[in-house]
Amino acid sequence: SHGWLWTKEGVWPYLYGHDESGWLYFLGKKNGKPVFYDWGAGPVTLRIDPTCIRRIRGISELRRETYFGLCDKGSGFDRRSKTTERYRYLVQELGITPGRRLGVVHQFQRYDKAVREDPNHPGYADLEFIKQVFEDKVLEEPGEEFRSDMNGRLEIAAHGYHNAFPEFMGKLSTAYSINDGNRYYPENIDAAAELSAQALKWKFSDFDRPAFYEPVNEPHWSFWRENSFHQWHTKTMQAVKSLNLDVKVGGPCLSVGYYYKNKYKAFDGLKSFIDGTGCNLDFYSFHAYDFLKEKDGDFDGGDPDAPGRITSGMPLESVLDLVSNYTMNEYGKEVDVVLSEHGAYGDLDLVEKLAEKHFPGEGFEWEMKKRSIVDFNMVSGVIANTMVFMDHPHVVKKAVPFILLESMDWNASYYATLYVPHGFEDKTNWVETKQILFYKLMRDIRGHRVDAASPDPDLQLQAFVDGRTVFVIVNNLSATTHKFSLEMPAPESMTVRRVGRNPDFTPYYREKSVTAQGLAEIAPREAMVMVLRYKELSPGKTVDEIPFYGNRVRTSVVGTTDFTVNVPDAEDAVYAELRVGISRPSSAGRAVAISLNGQELNISEEDAAERIDNGVDYATCKIIRIPSGLIKTANTVAVTFPDGGEGAVGAVVIRAAFEK
Repeated sequence: SHGWLWTKEGVWPYLYGHDESGWLYFLGKKNGKPVFYDWGAGPVTLRIDPTCIRRIRGISELRRETYFGLCDKGSGFDRRSKTTERYRYLVQELGITPGRRLGVVHQFQRYDKAVREDPNHPGYADLEFIKQVFEDKVLEEPGEEFRSDMNGRLEIAAHGYHNAFPEFMGKLSTAYSINDGNRYYPENIDAAAELSAQALKWKFSDFDRPAFYEPVNEPHWSFWRENSFHQWHTKTMQAVKSLNLDVKVGGPCLSVGYYYKNKYKAFDGLKSFIDGTGCNLDFYSFHAYDFLKEKDGDFDGGDPDAPGRITSGMPLESVLDLVSNYTMNEYGKEVDVVLSEHGAYGDLDLVEKLAEKHFPGEGFEWEMKKRSIVDFNMVSGVIANTMVFMDHPHVVKKAVPFILLESMDWNASYYATLYVPHGFEDKTNWVETKQILFYKLMRDIRGHRVDAASPDPDLQLQAFVDGRTVFVIVNNLSATTHKFSLEMPAPESMTVRRVGRNPDFTPYYREKSVTAQGLAEIAPREAMVMVLRYKELSPGKTVDEIPFYGNRVRTSVVGTTDFTVNVPDAEDAVYAELRVGISRPSSAGRAVAISLNGQELNISEEDAAERIDNGVDYATCKIIRIPSGLIKTANTVAVTFPDGGEGAVGAVVIRAAFEK
């Protein structure tokens, strides 16, 4: 047979055959010379039906402001962009929206000078004084272009500084928090709740008032289970609602999201907060970061002597399923989730070693090239997280990459910014960092979700349709090259964008038109966006995926352990997706066997397991597309670890798709 082979070097024709091992080899021409191309075990097929609208619990339309935000407060963004050209490039060309603010009450006190103790009500803020301060204060209004670009209102997730509330409200702390930066939260939680509501009312206009509010950013771990800490959040939500403010209040804004750790026992902290607030907050929140360590000269989960943590990808899928499965079982509802920060940190010592090995030098340009190694880790982590969030639109309401516009005022060389001043000093000459590649890759993706299925657990896949344009997003979670073909109608034209990593660990961005649809390869940790244009494209059917949850969560597997998942009207399902979250100690192995209603399923181990496994534990989410004929009203999912080692299942979910 013959066709077209996409590689990172270009697109070229192939012929193929088999040898006695059964592997495929491709013979083609490159630069006019014949070459022998080792394809490995053959490509997987990614199936996309651009005529089938795919909803997830009724949601199909992509909300760009949910995923493609900047860690920026939004207020005055048009002015702070320095030039109209840069503002239009960021907002109108790349589709970036501001998304996160640090500090509400803190700034209300420090900059607005609006807080003093009420002499007639000790322990409380003087509300009359607040009113006096703001009666004559003119709030900054956006330019008309900015207001229009933001559809009339920003969508900001705001969280507070540590120790931000005035001392006259008292301090609650623990022995651990005192020894760790002397952290506390307010003792008079009624007064603190009232002050948060007043700050949200007076400090903002209807345009820039936060849409989501977390009273404190990354609270000390010893607070998570304290009843007064829980009640502080509940009372804050009640105080905000009493003023009829269009602000959702939640928390606890935990610093980590690796609740799969230690066979999902790490979920205890968030679980206790959900229980302590009666599962009644507007949303629940945490941050999701990869903490990349060195292993064999590369960035991954590390080893037992220096463990890191990779949460992005399949481990994060299992965490989101766990949160929903738990609240559905205990409270009869899914809860909204907000991530006001997410991204990836890399081992800076390894960055130094890699730069010295591959491109030793000095000076600002060299520093920026070295910095781009950090940039790639951040962008790669953000892409992997975003692909997960896109698959949970029914619960994830905001997810903000931890990428700032700039940080000149407090640390000109801070690692997580879009721009730095030249030489880290010259504010008249701003230099773009490689973290812009996330937004450049995703710049025009919009429209409604369509049916897309990847049989390869390493290849995250999403597809959207906007008019006659189809966007196919593929992200390789693993450190190995993968090959795939697309099963979908042939387009009139196609553009392929790629973000990946060079041999010297710096990132690349490539974009080119492709004249033929064929087989493709995706490099280790590379992400692709394929933009396919059609002469005509009309919706056919619409399916709605409804999640149905297992009867228990965080279950240790002994022998063969069964879970029950009820799917009403199962006979009407078009297809289904089984999702099983797994956590195992590294010493126990990774093997898992899963059957559905007595039918053994084909379960493959993802190549990304080599990166995820940090020598302490390993976590994943087995996601299997299954035909509707296997689904019953009452389903039994059996999980076994064939090696007999330890392990646990976080959640078992069946998403059944029904035609609408």
